[in-house]
Amino acid sequence: MSISKKDSLLTFISAATLLGMFATTNQAVHADTIKTPLVAKSQNENKQTVAAGQTAKDDKAATTTNQPENDQPKAEATKDKVETTKTADNNQTTTKNTQTQANNTVAPTTPQTTKTNDSKDSKKTTDKDTKKNQQEVQPTQTTPVEQEPTVFVPQSELPTDDSTTEKATKTDYQLSEEALKVLKEAEINVDSLTKDQVAKIKKINFDDTKANTAAKWTYSQYTGVANKMLKQDERYRIPYFNAKKIKNMGGITTKDAQTGKVADLEIWDSWPVQDAKTGKVVNYKGFQLAVAMMGIPQQDDSHIYLLYNKYGDNNFDNWKTAGPIFGYKGTPQAQEWSGSATVNKDGSIQLFYTDVDTREGTNNQKISTVNLVLKVDKKKGTVKIAKRRYRHVLFTGDGYYYQTYKQWKDKNKGADNIAMRDAHVISVKGRRYLVFEASTGSQDYQGEDQVYKWQNYGGTEKEAIENFLKITSNADMTSRATWANAAIGIIRLSKNENNPKVDKVMPPLVSSLMVSDEIERANLIPMNGKYYLFATTRLNRGTGDDLWQAADQKIGDNVAMLGWVSDHLTYGYKPLNDDAGVLVASVPFNWRTSTYSYYPVPVKGSNDELLVNSYMTNRGFAAGAGKRSTLAPSFLIKVNGDKTYVENVATNQGVWDYNKNSKNNSMIVSTIKGAHLDGEPIDKSQWNNVSLVSHIEKTKKINKNKATANTKAKVKKVTNKKFANKSILKLTAPVKITAIRRTPVVGKDGKQVKTYMGSKKYNVIGKNITVNGLGTQKINGKTYYILQNGYYVLAKDFKLAGTLV
Repeated sequence: MSISKKDSLLTFISAATLLGMFATTNQAVHADTIKTPLVAKSQNENKQTVAAGQTAKDDKAATTTNQPENDQPKAEATKDKVETTKTADNNQTTTKNTQTQANNTVAPTTPQTTKTNDSKDSKKTTDKDTKKNQQEVQPTQTTPVEQEPTVFVPQSELPTDDSTTEKATKTDYQLSEEALKVLKEAEINVDSLTKDQVAKIKKINFDDTKANTAAKWTYSQYTGVANKMLKQDERYRIPYFNAKKIKNMGGITTKDAQTGKVADLEIWDSWPVQDAKTGKVVNYKGFQLAVAMMGIPQQDDSHIYLLYNKYGDNNFDNWKTAGPIFGYKGTPQAQEWSGSATVNKDGSIQLFYTDVDTREGTNNQKISTVNLVLKVDKKKGTVKIAKRRYRHVLFTGDGYYYQTYKQWKDKNKGADNIAMRDAHVISVKGRRYLVFEASTGSQDYQGEDQVYKWQNYGGTEKEAIENFLKITSNADMTSRATWANAAIGIIRLSKNENNPKVDKVMPPLVSSLMVSDEIERANLIPMNGKYYLFATTRLNRGTGDDLWQAADQKIGDNVAMLGWVSDHLTYGYKPLNDDAGVLVASVPFNWRTSTYSYYPVPVKGSNDELLVNSYMTNRGFAAGAGKRSTLAPSFLIKVNGDKTYVENVATNQGVWDYNKNSKNNSMIVSTIKGAHLDGEPIDKSQWNNVSLVSHIEKTKKINKNKATANTKAKVKKVTNKKFANKSILKLTAPVKITAIRRTPVVGKDGKQVKTYMGSKKYNVIGKNITVNGLGTQKINGKTYYILQNGYYVLAKDFKLAGTLV
């Protein structure tokens, strides 16, 4: 729907796209995908270099296909040379912990918009840059103001421009035939437009020539996914899981990669060792193997570990840890993120993962690989890592199809995300390929011109022009649209399984220019002669502020799994379910049963079902003390051509290999109240579920008179030895507090913290931002509101906005 200028969401003075943490009204938006919650890091002892064979040899736009290569249509825009950089450091960023960490943040009461690129920061390369192709285009970009802590400016304080309200005259029109045709079909009278609107419509590029063979995820399709989420259609809604049955993963109380000491770790992104040809979970000498990102909660600790269980074992408690992939010398400056793994002909494991260099305070991501030799002791029932070989960086972007770190850093002003991660391996006709998350390069680059490309909008002419006018009338949405360039890329590897190099770089499979800046965890599954491509996203990484904020208000989260299907490996992808929406959020991000990082795998013996695994409970104790991120119950989705739906079938937590004993429907419940634990927050205004509200009020014994927005929180003094002689005031119920001015987030010593919600960007709360106050405390004689996880804000800088349920 169209939003008038009067009601346009507010822009902000820092990088117009910083904070996906803050949704509208009451619900928190999360600084979620933060793979590394805190500060800069330094590359670990193993500095990688990009494989020498990485340069693509084709002079043409080389869209290799897994089919015979002459089956691939020519890309309309060809590239003179595809040069893959020989440097490991030309890369990316994006806090990708795939997690929701803005536990206590609530959106502004006045509609406001923020760009959620969480910790997608920049990193400086130390090697040679990618050569710029002579066709490289650097479009003019709408550049946000140089980054500083986010500030939200009330609409009343914004400068006015008469052109935004002054009506256009006939002499102002001079619109193209295409524009007039669109307006006619949309039943929009030209006389009703303002000068500003007419000027912007004149800039629309109606050329429908595609830059390459990538499928476009359009704004119309993005809107369709949001509508599925808002409608909570059971065909796509993630099942309600039985909150009372969810537990922490016992097998990951183990030695930490950074400290070398035994700790209760949390787990998030994970993937099994799969057959690269079929995608099925491998039976490795009687064991099922998985690799996962793990670390100590609330620490800058993100490393990958090897897990194992007996093949066919559905008992969550039987999973064990073989240890961190790269031993116990891990540092916050050299992290490892998601990828995939398969078995080589010699029985070794080929692991593809993401090296992340954080030394510059950003997440410089590099697609990497290592060969693992395992030692299996069947008598003892153990698996160990015996050798690590040929560890090296594979790909950091070529600059043409895929953005390099240097390209990003040259233009980034703090609002832009970059990605080069999550490589998924697939083997077709004897050749291995990697499908991965990326950002588009110079061939079809981000920039202001993408806002005016008609083909990015999709839908009917009426829908497209209404969306265009909505986006271009809002500064934050225009900024998001300018920077958005997420893509799912593909490269072909050399034939050396144990020590592969990049053999060929190909155009993206999917791009989302102007629509989204993050589509992650790419996963490609061959089924019934077709290729099914899946990925996860958060709507608040996209352009539609009104849509993701509506989802946060109604659902409490905005996560989704997307999907496409094609008859060809390297091109021709069409969205599943018309808009690519396969799964949508069903519960708030700060509930125990909240899930993310969906990873489907084939089901043995079935040609129309997939088993979806994910992690549950967002990181950093988002659902409360002691509730660590854990593996979720798996569940089935049915696939029929280009349609899918969620089946009412679930398993125990952490099941990868679905078999006849896997089904356990006691893990799912029929209504949302069964997915809720006592004490978990919910704002009644967000729900139309009377039974849920009744359930919560009954279990928490809340008096209706206390649930009104005008109720003043009663306080009482309590004693807490942890804070020695400090006086603590504890509220009987959490309250919403709204900042009346910019104010820093501080620690227990009253000094401003360097990072909050996992990033330096969020250590200042902007004016008119609403957060959850969990009580008050005296620090150095001043009264502070307590935020979650040991942070504080000065009480005099806030006003009460209401009592939470």
